Amino acid sequence: MGDEDAFRRLLADLGPSMLRVARAYTPDDQVAAEIVQEAWIAVLRGLEDFEGRSSLRTWIFTIVRNCARRRVKGEVRSAPLSSLGVDHGEETELDCFFPANHPRWASCWTTINTRWESLPEDALSTQEATAAMAAKLRSLPPTQAAVITLRDVEGLSSEETCSLLDLSPANQRVLLHRARLAMRATLREVLE
Repeated sequence: MGDEDAFRRLLADLGPSMLRVARAYTPDDQVAAEIVQEAWIAVLRGLEDFEGRSSLRTWIFTIVRNCARRRVKGEVRSAPLSSLGVDHGEETELDCFFPANHPRWASCWTTINTRWESLPEDALSTQEATAAMAAKLRSLPPTQAAVITLRDVEGLSSEETCSLLDLSPANQRVLLHRARLAMRATLREVLE
């Protein structure tokens, strides 16, 4: 059929990334592993039909996405913005931005922590921060989790992410922005 060593290298290179993408669709590690197994089976079955119109990596991640979507099709994990319930006088996530009329950094991020002297050098590597970020990633709506995983964890370009997830560039930017806001809020809670 094919070169076993090449397949082992491909499995070693892409397997962990595929698992992270699958985890973006489901909070259950067991289900994510099953999605990856299903994807590898689909890759092996469809390899002869691979036409090379995209990179092999993109093709494989598309298969992972399709397997994950089929697996969690009935699951709806989104909340309307109105359900977030912000009290008046309470800081919101939008307070993390400079105003649109700022002379130098219009609509750019403000700093997450203005008390840098109180931030331990190793705070980001603690188990608490890592666990909180992983839990938050699992709690995001599946498409947001997939976008942030592909862009910020796997390092895929905007174009590759749009192609893999069948998203418009504008929708991908919105989903990435929302996911980053949620992750940033979680990180802020851990650091404070």
